Amino acid sequence: MQKISLFIISLLLLSSCSPSSQFTGSISGCRHTVDAVSALTGGLEIPAYFQTSDPVKKGGEFDVMQYFSVLDHLSMQSGYVLDYIYHFDGMGGSPILYVRPASQPPYTSEADLAALGETPSFLDYVLTDDTPESYFQLAVLSLMGSQFYLYWHANYNDSQIICDIVDVTDIVSSLDGDFGYPISLLSRIRASLLKNVGPVVNIGSQTAEVRVMTFTRWGGFYQQIFTISRSMPHTFLDVQEKNIVPYDCGVMF
Repeated sequence: MQKISLFIISLLLLSSCSPSSQFTGSISGCRHTVDAVSALTGGLEIPAYFQTSDPVKKGGEFDVMQYFSVLDHLSMQSGYVLDYIYHFDGMGGSPILYVRPASQPPYTSEADLAALGETPSFLDYVLTDDTPESYFQLAVLSLMGSQFYLYWHANYNDSQIICDIVDVTDIVSSLDGDFGYPISLLSRIRASLLKNVGPVVNIGSQTAEVRVMTFTRWGGFYQQIFTISRSMPHTFLDVQEKNIVPYDCGVMF
């Protein structure tokens, strides 16, 4: 009996000390995180020199390393910084994020970056502190990291992260026809029936699953599920999405 008791105690101790802990729960800091990222990029004016063929950064533009001042559970791998060049093709313009050694001068144009050939995802160099909040913030960075200096067609990239039912109500109220088609009665009813819309993180032994609801004027409300490796690099192993409430504003840039 004593040996059995000691064996059970040993299993409990191993379980409590194991790095492969389990967690399932909602993220209470969603509103603060999303608003803080939006505050960094909201109202930024596109530099005039970006709206030309083969645009070149001149310095003084928005610094994407500022993201880590608000995404406080994330950091860059030691010796590396997050940066971007700007893509413009006459039909639209948007930033392209990349990672470079901190000791290396930044690339100034898309041609400079293209000369490197295929480059890894910038997310491969982002570290988490392995908390539920960190995996949510990683999903935020993947969704919102390139939502600045958007020009023309690039404005289709408007996915908004839903933090609570208030977001749903505010969005539906805004779809009154001032910008494109008003939301249909059926979609309005379906949106009013949405429950548990805030982000949820499930942490398993090897992966973290982040569930978020998003909204875009060119599709409606979506449930998105990101499966992320807990070990470095934090690769997005799987991304799934399901259209929960359809809506399309009908506007074509």
